[in-house]
Amino acid sequence: MTSFSPQIFKTPFLIDSDDIEVRCKIGPSTFDAELASRIIGPNIWLKNFDMDAMMYLFREKTTLRRWSPNRVAFLNCMFSNQIITAYGKLDGNRRGYKIDDNFLEYGRGELPYHGSTGSVWSVDVDRLYIPICVNQIHWITICVNLVNRTIDVFDCGGKKNNRIIEAFAVLIPRIVKAVQSPERKKDFNVKQYTVSYVPMRGLNMSGNDCGAYSLKFIECHLLGLDFSLVSEREHQRSPTQDSF
Repeated sequence: MTSFSPQIFKTPFLIDSDDIEVRCKIGPSTFDAELASRIIGPNIWLKNFDMDAMMYLFREKTTLRRWSPNRVAFLNCMFSNQIITAYGKLDGNRRGYKIDDNFLEYGRGELPYHGSTGSVWSVDVDRLYIPICVNQIHWITICVNLVNRTIDVFDCGGKKNNRIIEAFAVLIPRIVKAVQSPERKKDFNVKQYTVSYVPMRGLNMSGNDCGAYSLKFIECHLLGLDFSLVSEREHQRSPTQDSF
């Protein structure tokens, strides 16, 4: 085999943008130089598919045990948008509200399809990490602890978005109960989760780095790192560089 040297062979590089087959798939996105520069570079607004790509990458790291914490789930932007929309329908009619089937699929680990784990909330999963785009102009992150029934909010702007977070505090316990087995359902209630905002001095001085900060909050919280790492100076070396 030492003489085998086909003429068509060439080593794939990310700069080879002409051949899409040499690019790596990251969930619904494709990892290429353009995606990497957006996520790693400073002062760049991250879009939904950028955030979803990183959440997929986090999901891969825990599923493959590259990161020690494994009883966690990473939700996508579609989920957070649907929760906010659904809460508008529930508000004022909580007794008659019926959980949408797609929420049950999330709770059973069947969604998102490109990152299906089959892990059921409160059975195989203790924590949920969810990116939220507030009013389409600002990224924040929440960590939902299904064991303690709490929600920690990470906002690099240091603000409070009580109405939006309330949607998750009210709906997620309903989803958790709905996906349990008949034997376990009786042990769950749908009481609203307790919300707390992680103390945070104002960051995101450029106005566009909130997406990168939201991702960094997830990494620090998940891996037990000090939140002092989340600073303007440290942001010059984004944690997403290490992830990639």
